[in-house]
Amino acid sequence: MIGDKAISAFVITQNEERNIADCLESLKWADELAVVDSFSEDRTVEIARRYTDRIVQHRFAGHVAQTRYASEQTTCPWVLWLDADERLTQAALDEVRTIFNQPGEPTYRGFAFPRKTFFMGRWITHSGWYPQHKVRLFHRESGSIAGDEPHPHVALEGPAKNLRGNILHYTYPGGLRDLVAVSTRYAGYAAEAKHAAGKGFSLLSLLLKPPGTFLKKYLVQMGFLDGLPGLAISVGAAYYRFMREVMIWELEHPGDSPPAPPTDGSDRPRPA
Repeated sequence: MIGDKAISAFVITQNEERNIADCLESLKWADELAVVDSFSEDRTVEIARRYTDRIVQHRFAGHVAQTRYASEQTTCPWVLWLDADERLTQAALDEVRTIFNQPGEPTYRGFAFPRKTFFMGRWITHSGWYPQHKVRLFHRESGSIAGDEPHPHVALEGPAKNLRGNILHYTYPGGLRDLVAVSTRYAGYAAEAKHAAGKGFSLLSLLLKPPGTFLKKYLVQMGFLDGLPGLAISVGAAYYRFMREVMIWELEHPGDSPPAPPTDGSDRPRPA
């Protein structure tokens, strides 16, 4: 408890043994710490039990639905959310303590932390990746988990305050390979969500959004100041946009996919 405010923290996990200890270490001060795991096959749950006995197994239901479900497993008035590859810095915690130690309820109903990402051997400080404030601490009566797949966020009723203390984000440990793989996977999630919502393919979007995204990331958001990683981020963002639009087209034209190869051996070359 900070002052007279009780705080729950929650994390969703699936095969996060590389990250989960550092993440939960940064949250161990919370009054309640909940982990919602999607039946990990590594040591995630074993490691998590060192920090909490509040571990719930729940089959993965999508990033937004799973995050919402995890939020609903908490009970304290204030709720703090981290992803498994994030850590709350001591500076961020000290800032929260300063605010919550003041008497009475805070004027703000949520607090947004700047998130700093480590990518390709350096901390990214431009490219639209920083400060990238994220509301991650909120009063449960004023906030809920919303968003379009695969990007959950806190929908807040009432004012939010931007804080200075960082959340550290250790994503894409494999560098560019991971960026491409995750971008492709997330583009698929987003395409499926848009298709289900009736948002169809647009040739104009396919032609304009990828180059527009690159120019925004690299020039407007000064990705060039992040060196080669900034260029990779900008190209990767354009790639994501391109893949998403093409995948929407594929969902609209399932009959245009090539037929599956025969399985009876009839496709094997015959001797002359």
